[in-house]
Amino acid sequence: MENKVEKILNPKTIAVIGASNHKEKVGHIIFKNLVANKKLKIFPVNPKTKKILGKICYKNIKDIKQNIDLSIIVVKAKIVPMILQDIVEAHLKNVIIISSGFSEVGNKKLQEKIINITKKNKINLLGPNVLGIINPIKQINASFFKYMPKKGHIALISQSGALGVGILDMGLPLSGFISLGNMDDLDFSDFIKYYCKDKNTKTIILYIESFKPETGKKFIEVCKKCKKIIIALKAGRTEQGGKAAALHTASLASDARIYSGVFKQLGIKEVHSINEMINTALGKKQQRKPINILEKRKIGNRACIITNAGGLGVLATDYCKENNIKVPELPENIKQKLNKVLPEAWSHNNPIDIMGDALPERYNKTISLLEKEKFFDFFLILLTPQEMTQPLSTAKILVSRKKPIFTGFVGGRSVEAANKFLKEKGIINSVEIRDLIEGVGEINVNNIFFTCKKEAKRKNY
Repeated sequence: MENKVEKILNPKTIAVIGASNHKEKVGHIIFKNLVANKKLKIFPVNPKTKKILGKICYKNIKDIKQNIDLSIIVVKAKIVPMILQDIVEAHLKNVIIISSGFSEVGNKKLQEKIINITKKNKINLLGPNVLGIINPIKQINASFFKYMPKKGHIALISQSGALGVGILDMGLPLSGFISLGNMDDLDFSDFIKYYCKDKNTKTIILYIESFKPETGKKFIEVCKKCKKIIIALKAGRTEQGGKAAALHTASLASDARIYSGVFKQLGIKEVHSINEMINTALGKKQQRKPINILEKRKIGNRACIITNAGGLGVLATDYCKENNIKVPELPENIKQKLNKVLPEAWSHNNPIDIMGDALPERYNKTISLLEKEKFFDFFLILLTPQEMTQPLSTAKILVSRKKPIFTGFVGGRSVEAANKFLKEKGIINSVEIRDLIEGVGEINVNNIFFTCKKEAKRKNY
């Protein structure tokens, strides 16, 4: 019997609904990534465009006369149900919904609509609110991450697409990458089951925020049968981190001790940071680097977290709580102000998720609006390098701010220039968020003196 995710991971014909000629749009990036593989048949669908990258564009997926293995939806959330009805009428069965704007922003009714359509018509659904999938073995990049990872024997399954980008950018060799998002249908179990039987996969790594109530038993059953190494990073371990996780992917948080107990029983290796997860998967010893803080200075212990990656914000919230750093809720008047400068789907709380398509201008507007406020003492500015992200330009807008700024630009080659710039300007930065926050926590709690490296040319505050 064919695995229900087989056609999603190994499609031969793909329709991108919402494909675009606008280079900055997600629909263009995904389509461009896919057409790079000449063995695939890719069909753009957009009623407002005749051609995209030289390929004839269809007004409706029903107009395509060939059978489509996989339909990828990249349109505004409110019209997703209408698109799904077209897919039903075209008798197609495998869908990825990239679009966000559902339960993760409180839009439960809209999410229920898509669940009802897909379940009633037995459609295999990944999403919504996902980055996409990548199959390095077949050279299929159905995501808006701009590079193709090296072929390897590690499968990465992440509940956060944006955090997955940071890991992908570090150059981890992979047999597959899955962004799960809200998990309305397909979840961890479906893909673990696939990779447990995949000859190219030796190790499976999981970034987990929380399970929906009905999925835990299936997860246990699948992992019990799996003979391969499974490594898990659980975010939302603290109460406040759990709340941030619930906002991010609309799943319910559970006591971290329950997860740890289950992992232990199943033989899953639990880790507590991104670097530890990667080093464990690669069979390397965990090496932690001390954070150099610029000067002996006591600052308050209230952080305002700004991130383009919801998962990174969840992890940062956990680390803050564990290091006596508070992440205060946003006052209502601040939320109203941010509503005017941020997309509708922003997180509406601290951590402030300004969304994966955030350009430097969005970071700048958010920081400028907040830096005079008194409900927090310092910024934690987090970034993962998604296709539209501009790390170096974003780094440049952080200089000479009114409040202390600490940064975590997570990734590899895409953030290298930005990290070098931050170092030159004396802005404390780390790709390992746990080390960064523990360093900041030592300032707050113990007022410890750290020596800045000679390369730092100026102080940030």
